[in-house]
Formats: sequence, structure tokens, C-alpha cells
Amino acid sequence: MRISRANLALVLAAAGAFLLTLIPLMRLYVSAQVFRAPLEQQSMTRSVAESATYLDPATMRIRTGTLVQTRWLLGDVLAGDEQRAVWGESVSLETEDGLRLDYHERRTGFDRRTGVTVNCCGAYVDEDTRAEQSGQAFRWPFQAEPRDHVLFDLRLRRQVRAEYEGAEQVRGVETYKFVQRSAPQRVAGEQPPVPRRLLGLPGRGDVGAGRTVEIHRTFWVEPVSGLPVRTEERLIETLVTADGRGRAVVLDATLRTSEGDVRAALETASFYRRWALLAHTVTPIGGGVLGAGCLAAAVWLVRRRSPAAQDQEQVPRDELADAR
Repeated sequence: MRISRANLALVLAAAGAFLLTLIPLMRLYVSAQVFRAPLEQQSMTRSVAESATYLDPATMRIRTGTLVQTRWLLGDVLAGDEQRAVWGESVSLETEDGLRLDYHERRTGFDRRTGVTVNCCGAYVDEDTRAEQSGQAFRWPFQAEPRDHVLFDLRLRRQVRAEYEGAEQVRGVETYKFVQRSAPQRVAGEQPPVPRRLLGLPGRGDVGAGRTVEIHRTFWVEPVSGLPVRTEERLIETLVTADGRGRAVVLDATLRTSEGDVRAALETASFYRRWALLAHTVTPIGGGVLGAGCLAAAVWLVRRRSPAAQDQEQVPRDELADAR
């Protein structure tokens, strides 16, 4: 069946209009549906510190060995909505033999687009429901900017600053490097008495001491997804007596994200990068070019006259009269 020029022009015009309309629709869809943190979350990541120094709680002696830090994230789907997600986080530091040295947990809501903490929904930090959380909760914003960001530190239980220090490649993917430097700070919670010998004090028996922690943490964040794909943190914990005469470093460890978890995080980030490429590059350029081309072709077909009409215009009137 032969399609008339007028019908073909109509089809081309409709196709062009659809392609041009697809550009803002694609951006709105991606922004609303793809670029937001999921309500459902269930993940586990590990960081390993080799040749770490730590206090063995069983023997109360300083040892050297490998430590493993495990981090769980669990989403509460029913507590979230279109704007916010609610996740729980627990972090456990253990020896290779499974002896736990430290443990912290929290629950908080956060904006699904910006990642900023939203205090709601039974939030707590280490069973303290009065603790106020602020800053970035578990991730950076989508389309993260190369500037300093404020985070919530679970171990310190307070807001800290992560300074932007440039772009670096992680397995061939460009990331933003952010560094958190936290000076020694007193750790909340009770510290049981420890042997005087551990703190370098003369005599026998135990003595009370406070615990301080110093943190130097580096994040490599894939900016499109806002996901930290690699983390390295240096933890130094010290026991100090009230008068400052007794002192001992009871934890000195540099924890690095396992390579398997780095690969998994980069795969997740690549999903968002593909959508960003489709929404911000492929659709605008491809849809714009094809849409404009279809509309131009439709206009050309409408303005072009049929060959018969053109032949009739080229025949002089007197010749038409003679023909009659």
C-alpha cells in the first residue's frame, strides 16, 4: 500500500514531536525513579587491617595481628516513603578468631536524593534514642559536588567534616577523594578498670582510665551515584588516667575495604552512571537530532508540490488554449 506524501509528513511530524518531548520526560523519570536511594537495603561489607596493634580483652595484653571490621546495612521498607529511607547500621571490629573488640550500631532516616539525615522513625545511636544525628547518613548526594561535606561519625557520635582533596582513579573509574581528620576525642561510655602495668604504672591492681580515639578516614566516592566505593581508616585508641601519668595505645589499625567489596560497589555505581549517560547525553543529543530531523522532513514534504502540479505550472496558458 502506497503512503501519500501528506500522511508520511504527518507520521514524521508526530515522531519528531515525540522524540523532542522524550528529552524532558526522560530527565524527570530518571530523577524521580532512578536517582534515589532504595527503601530496601541488605548489604555487608568488610574492611581488613593487617599487622594491627590491639588490646586482647581476654589476657589484657597488647597483641599484633589481623583485624576485620564488618558493616551491615539493613533497610526498613515500611518506615520509608517517597522522600526518605530508613536504614539501620551496625559495625563490629573483631580479630581473625572472631573475638569482638568493638561494636556500634544506629538507626536513622535520610533523604533519598541528598543522603542528608532526617531524624525520625525511632532513630538511635548505640541504644541512645536522644542522640541527634546530622550531616550525610550513609552516602553522598547523587551527582556529588567536589567540595567539603559534613558526615555523621558513628564511632565519635557527632558531626565531622570530610574535606575534598581532588579526583582519583579507582579501578579505572574517576572518584572524588574526601578526607576526615578527627583529633583525639574522649569516647562515650564506661571504661572498666585496667591493670596498672598496662598503662606503665608501678604497683599491682587495676586503675580507672578514660578512652580517647583519633580517626583519619579517607573516602573514594563515585560522584554520579554518591557511593563510597573504597574507604581507608586509621584508628588510634588510647587509655589515659585522669592525671595523665598512665597511658597506653590499645588500638592502632589501618582498615581498608576488601577488593571484592570495592568491585561490588563499582558495579552498583556503574548502574547509575549508565542511566545518567542515557538521560543526560544519549537522549538529549540523539532525541534532539532525530526529532529535529523528522520535523524538518515533515515540513519539506508539506511544502514540496507534486510533479504533476509543477508540470502544470510550467505549461504556458496559450498552449493550454491551443490544446483545447
